[in-house]
Amino acid sequence: MDADGVWCKRCRGNHLASPCCRVGLLRRSPRIRCRVDGEDHISALPDDLRKKIASHLHCARAAANMSLLSHSWRGLWRGLPVLDFHDIAPGPLHAALAQVACPAGSLNICLSQHHDLSAAGATSLLHAAASLEPAKLDVTLCLGIERHSSRATLELPGFERTTSITLAFSGERVILRPVGDFNALEVLYLENCHPMNLDDLFPHCPHLRKLTISVWPLDSIKVHSSSIQDLDMYVVSSLRVVDIAAPSLRKLRFDACQGTGDDFSLSFSAPLLEDVEWRSPCCSSFGVMWRMWNLTLLKTPAYGPHLASSVEDSCLQLHIVGNPYPSGNIFRSFGQDISRIPARRITILELNIVTGLHVYGAVVVDLLERFTSIEKLGMMLGRCPVTELRGTCPASCPCHQPSNWRSRCIPLFELKVVEVHGFSGEDHEADLLKVILKSAPMLESVNLGFTRNVSPESCSSYEELLNMLEEYPSIQFDLYY
Repeated sequence: MDADGVWCKRCRGNHLASPCCRVGLLRRSPRIRCRVDGEDHISALPDDLRKKIASHLHCARAAANMSLLSHSWRGLWRGLPVLDFHDIAPGPLHAALAQVACPAGSLNICLSQHHDLSAAGATSLLHAAASLEPAKLDVTLCLGIERHSSRATLELPGFERTTSITLAFSGERVILRPVGDFNALEVLYLENCHPMNLDDLFPHCPHLRKLTISVWPLDSIKVHSSSIQDLDMYVVSSLRVVDIAAPSLRKLRFDACQGTGDDFSLSFSAPLLEDVEWRSPCCSSFGVMWRMWNLTLLKTPAYGPHLASSVEDSCLQLHIVGNPYPSGNIFRSFGQDISRIPARRITILELNIVTGLHVYGAVVVDLLERFTSIEKLGMMLGRCPVTELRGTCPASCPCHQPSNWRSRCIPLFELKVVEVHGFSGEDHEADLLKVILKSAPMLESVNLGFTRNVSPESCSSYEELLNMLEEYPSIQFDLYY
């Protein structure tokens, strides 16, 4: 490629390999201009139909090459409702954008990664696109890593009539600095780029409805917007502050892959929230034995007509592991991590517990006492191969603490369904089932899926299970293996 980026050998190779771009590069046959009847039927097509045909090529270069069919197609590409620029060097791209009719329709720009732009070059490209006032903008490019700079700062010019903007950068992480207004913007997708503060963004976008940020590297999030309805964020740092005040928010996707810090604070107000997905790794403990590693809050799925649901109902999934080498309370408590989610009413509690042959009744009872409004309880029980070789858990093991969990009575007045997978029929498992049965007067069904190599008749608590069937005839028991 020359100094001005006018010609690029790698781009030309891509053009020759591309079905849409290669037409103008191949040697033309003289038969292309020969017609049997001498009539130019292509030129006779209406302009709207020709633009529709050229738009379906999904390539501005291919649309420009349509002039090979007829001179009347020359320059038609400049006013297409959809313009796609790909495998093009920065110099020719600027030259092509200068010829596009304003206002433009949908503008899609994808520069190959071997054309890594500087921050100034990317800013210039965004300003060139803004001057065309596109209805929709999609930009994908690679930003070169500049010396003595950890992050690049780009000016984001105003797009007055653009309703949807997608900015995807690879290479260096980008900080966006809005310098104009986005009065028509409704959808914004940012990949590997973000404003320094969301407070700097929302005043420029009074009608923004959907915001997606694929990588948020900061430890605080503040979303105060009266228009936002759909928020999707992937956070790559340990969070300290989440402050969301969005009266119109209906859908939330939030993934904090590094979890939250010890000094985390949450302020959340979204009265119209209907669909939520909140994922966060945890670092909390129950006693000296149990560790919670993951927490997921989801919209309540449909489990059947016997479970009532509303927009405020949520499903909470917890991944809990019995630590084979207990080392004391060095983590936060379960309650601290659970309090860090924006849940209003948990109706489904799903527990994925790696028991390691430990007695897990105490930790399950503790969680049930925190979520007395649940309508469905699901437990997926697993075993750790290392601890399984040790045999039965000894009576002195701290997993038995507190030891009074068998005598607890929990007000589970709304619980209707219990499902357990990986049930081995140990005596302590039957004791936990008794606690649940006596605590849930409205319980309708209990499904017990036995673990491999264990059947209802061979488990140690078989007699206890038969007694439960007789004691609670109104409950439908389903035992399978």
